[in-house]
Amino acid sequence: MKKDKIIPVFFFSLTLFLISFIVGYQLMGNKLNPQISKMKEEQENIQDYSDLQILKEDIRISPNTFIEERIHHTTCNHVVTKVNESNDEFVNMTRNEFVDYLEENYPNKKLISFSSSNVTIGTTKNHLCENHYVVGEKDGSIAIFTINEDGERVLENILTDHSISLLMEVDQEKLIEGIVVDNEDELSEVLENFIS
Repeated sequence: MKKDKIIPVFFFSLTLFLISFIVGYQLMGNKLNPQISKMKEEQENIQDYSDLQILKEDIRISPNTFIEERIHHTTCNHVVTKVNESNDEFVNMTRNEFVDYLEENYPNKKLISFSSSNVTIGTTKNHLCENHYVVGEKDGSIAIFTINEDGERVLENILTDHSISLLMEVDQEKLIEGIVVDNEDELSEVLENFIS
């Protein structure tokens, strides 16, 4: 008896489930169709624009761009960096225009990096950098020289009380040739050796 009551309830439940599934599917299908058609329409629009090229704005030097010059001095193997703001001559130049300008006006300078905020140029010079001192000889006395931007010795001080003729011949030759020092501490050490 119990089985007779369960079978009709089972079929009724199954029928109710199938009807609700079909109705729900049709309702959802109607809601999804506009979204699907909208997506298809957007894809067609994208394909219509695929023939167009995207234009990229060139990077240019602005008045706020920093021009950094890295100078490699081969004699001392130091790299000196100088940073300046761009001058009016460079403003609005693109990378290619700037490279052409360097090749035409400064063939020994090469572009290292280029952005709208910073341009880096590299140069090689075959002399000492300005950070050195040279202990040498001037008018028979011990002299101290600095190095200018062109690698030339510039007389800073002559120690007139200290004639090189009083030194040993080897030391005299070293001073005539010039003793290169890297900083003021080394300069003091070298001078102390010759003066004392």
